[in-house]
Amino acid sequence: MTSAQSDYPLITAAYGIVLLINVTVVDGPLSAYKIISRQVHRIIDWLYVVALVAGASLLKIDQSTRMTLIGVAIALVLIALTTNYTKKVFRRS
Repeated sequence: MTSAQSDYPLITAAYGIVLLINVTVVDGPLSAYKIISRQVHRIIDWLYVVALVAGASLLKIDQSTRMTLIGVAIALVLIALTTNYTKKVFRRS
Protein backbone atom coordinates (compact mmCIF):
# COMPACT_ATOMS: atom_id res chain seq x y z
CA MET A 1 0.00 0.00 0.00
CA THR A 2 2.85 2.35 0.70
CA SER A 3 4.25 1.94 -2.79
CA ALA A 4 1.03 3.26 -4.32
CA GLN A 5 1.40 6.53 -2.42
CA SER A 6 5.13 6.96 -2.97
CA ASP A 7 6.87 9.06 -5.59
CA TYR A 8 9.03 6.00 -6.26
CA PRO A 9 6.57 3.08 -6.16
CA LEU A 10 8.93 0.62 -7.84
CA ILE A 11 11.46 0.85 -5.00
CA THR A 12 9.04 0.13 -2.16
CA ALA A 13 7.24 -2.54 -4.21
CA ALA A 14 10.55 -4.27 -5.00
CA TYR A 15 11.57 -4.33 -1.33
CA GLY A 16 8.12 -5.65 -0.43
CA ILE A 17 8.27 -8.44 -3.02
CA VAL A 18 11.71 -9.50 -1.80
CA LEU A 19 10.40 -9.60 1.77
CA LEU A 20 7.41 -11.74 0.75
CA ILE A 21 9.65 -14.17 -1.12
CA ASN A 22 11.92 -14.43 1.93
CA VAL A 23 8.94 -15.26 4.14
CA THR A 24 7.37 -17.82 1.80
CA VAL A 25 10.47 -19.96 1.19
CA VAL A 26 11.63 -20.51 4.78
CA ASP A 27 11.14 -23.81 6.60
CA GLY A 28 8.50 -22.41 8.94
CA PRO A 29 5.06 -23.49 10.10
CA LEU A 30 3.19 -20.96 7.94
CA SER A 31 5.47 -20.89 4.89
CA ALA A 32 4.29 -21.94 1.46
CA TYR A 33 7.53 -23.56 0.30
CA LYS A 34 10.10 -25.06 2.64
CA ILE A 35 13.21 -24.33 0.57
CA ILE A 36 15.66 -22.68 2.97
CA SER A 37 16.46 -23.46 6.59
CA ARG A 38 15.68 -21.16 9.48
CA GLN A 39 19.37 -20.47 10.06
CA VAL A 40 19.76 -19.27 6.47
CA HIS A 41 16.58 -17.24 6.92
CA ARG A 42 18.15 -15.50 9.92
CA ILE A 43 21.12 -14.45 7.81
CA ILE A 44 18.83 -13.26 5.01
CA ASP A 45 16.82 -11.21 7.52
CA TRP A 46 19.93 -9.31 8.61
CA LEU A 47 21.11 -8.87 5.01
CA TYR A 48 17.68 -7.49 4.20
CA VAL A 49 17.98 -4.97 7.04
CA VAL A 50 21.34 -3.87 5.63
CA ALA A 51 19.77 -3.57 2.15
CA LEU A 52 16.93 -1.46 3.55
CA VAL A 53 19.27 0.93 5.34
CA ALA A 54 21.60 1.10 2.34
CA GLY A 55 18.68 1.80 0.03
CA ALA A 56 17.35 4.50 2.32
CA SER A 57 20.70 6.24 2.53
CA LEU A 58 22.12 5.72 -0.96
CA LEU A 59 19.15 5.94 -3.32
CA LYS A 60 17.86 9.29 -4.54
CA ILE A 61 14.33 9.00 -3.17
CA ASP A 62 11.83 11.26 -1.45
CA GLN A 63 11.64 11.59 2.32
CA SER A 64 8.49 9.50 2.77
CA THR A 65 9.97 6.55 0.88
CA ARG A 66 13.19 6.89 2.88
CA MET A 67 11.26 6.86 6.16
CA THR A 68 9.24 3.85 5.00
CA LEU A 69 12.42 1.89 4.33
CA ILE A 70 13.89 2.90 7.69
CA GLY A 71 10.63 1.99 9.45
CA VAL A 72 10.55 -1.46 7.87
CA ALA A 73 14.21 -1.95 8.80
CA ILE A 74 13.49 -1.07 12.44
CA ALA A 75 10.49 -3.41 12.51
CA LEU A 76 12.52 -6.25 11.01
CA VAL A 77 15.34 -5.69 13.52
CA LEU A 78 12.84 -6.01 16.38
CA ILE A 79 11.34 -9.13 14.82
CA ALA A 80 14.74 -10.71 14.16
CA LEU A 81 15.95 -10.02 17.70
CA THR A 82 12.90 -11.65 19.28
CA THR A 83 12.55 -14.61 16.91
CA ASN A 84 13.64 -18.09 17.94
CA TYR A 85 15.09 -19.55 14.72
CA THR A 86 15.43 -23.10 16.03
CA LYS A 87 13.06 -25.74 14.74
CA LYS A 88 10.67 -27.17 17.29
CA VAL A 89 10.77 -30.91 17.78
CA PHE A 90 7.51 -32.54 18.73
CA ARG A 91 7.66 -35.76 20.73
CA ARG A 92 4.88 -38.21 21.15
CA SER A 93 4.02 -39.00 24.74
